[in-house]
Order: sequence, then structure tokens, then C-alpha cells
Amino acid sequence: MINLTRIELLKLRTTRAIYATGAASIVLTLVSALSSILVAPRPGDPPIGSASQAHHVFQQASAVSSMAMFILGVLVMAGEHRHRTILQTYLAEPRRSRVVTAKLTATGIVGAVIAGASYLATLVTALPLYASKGIHTLPINLGGLGIGTVLSGACFALLGVAVGAVARNTVAAIVVGLIWIQVFEVAVLQNMIPSVAKWLPVGASQGLTASDTTHVLSQPIAAAVLVGWAAAMVLLAARFSTRRELR
Repeated sequence: MINLTRIELLKLRTTRAIYATGAASIVLTLVSALSSILVAPRPGDPPIGSASQAHHVFQQASAVSSMAMFILGVLVMAGEHRHRTILQTYLAEPRRSRVVTAKLTATGIVGAVIAGASYLATLVTALPLYASKGIHTLPINLGGLGIGTVLSGACFALLGVAVGAVARNTVAAIVVGLIWIQVFEVAVLQNMIPSVAKWLPVGASQGLTASDTTHVLSQPIAAAVLVGWAAAMVLLAARFSTRRELR
């Protein structure tokens, strides 16, 4: 199992997808942080350095990296089916469940690392900018936000692998997954039925990095819910991967 995981990590290190998604996650996070700190707030917006404004700046690392890791997870699994390299993988290791487990483990590790890197990049960029504006202490829990960001990145990477295993078609899996996340969960359910939305993956992810838990789950419960969703999707991925005929 360890060797299979190492092989999957080697595959990831030698593909452009990991570097493209990692760079996109960090760059987009930094752009969001810079614009939030450098652009003067509009009337009615929270002042720079306030709890809600600072929380928004650092929460973007979780939101952006989670989406990037979801896409990477899809590419890891569905990409092999698209390029038919999955045939060689299963010939080398006929026990498909072990292959899927190795992919999940490797992608989860990479997801955690890239999410952590995105958060760290935001941290080392935002803190000096706040200091240049005379703000040396932020009224938020930076450690808790970092832990939540790492866990969210890892879980969304697992969700991406699971969706890729079920769909197999890379484009379809990414499009359907993003529509579910951005349209169904964020735009529809969070506005219409927030009591339901907070128990879904995006809602749980928001609970991991929320400063105010009035409308979201507390961090421990959010972590358990997000891990539960990832575990459920992992089981679904294993079922589809081991029972489907290879084409």
C-alpha cells in the first residue's frame, strides 16, 4: 500500500495538473487578499482590519484551494480513464480497491499541502500589508483558520477523486461538480434553505473557517460532517471502480 501511494505521488509530481492547480490556487488567493486589503472599502463595508474583513481575506484561501483541489482530484481519477492509462495501472495492481485507496491517499496529501501553501502565502502577504496600515493584531483565530483550510483542501481533493471515479469523463465531472457546488449549494440552498445547506460539503467547509457560527456548523461538527461526506464518496468511488468493466 505504501509503494502504491508513492507511485501515485510520483505520478502527480510528474504531471502538469498539480502545478497548474497549485499555482492557480495560490495566485487567485493572493489576488483576492491583495484586492481586499489595498482597495478602500465602500460605504457600508466593514473597515479594514475588522474581524469580518480580516476573516474574509483569510477564508478565501480555503474557498479557492478547495475548488482547485476538487478539480485536481477529478483529473487524477477521470484523467486516467480518459487517457486509458488506468489499464496499465490495473494490470500492475489487479486489486482495484488498493489502487483507488492509493489515489485517494496521495491526492488527499497533496490537497492538504497545496491548501496549506495557499493559506501560508496569504498569511505572509496579508500580515505585512495590514502592518503597513497600522494594524498589527487581527481579531481572528489565524491558527483555527489554517487548520480548517488544510482539512477542507484534503477533503475536497477526496471528493474530486470520488466524482472522477463515478463519472470517468473529466469535463463532465468538473462541470457537474462545480455546478453542484457554486449553483446548487451556494446560490440556491444557502439562500433558500440554509438549515440544509450547512450540512452539505460547501456548508461544512465554511463552518471550518467561520468566525461566527450562528448560521453555520461549529468547527468540530463541520469537520466531522465534511470528513463524513468524503468517506461516503470514497465508498461510492470504490464500488464503481471495482465493479465497472474497463473500456
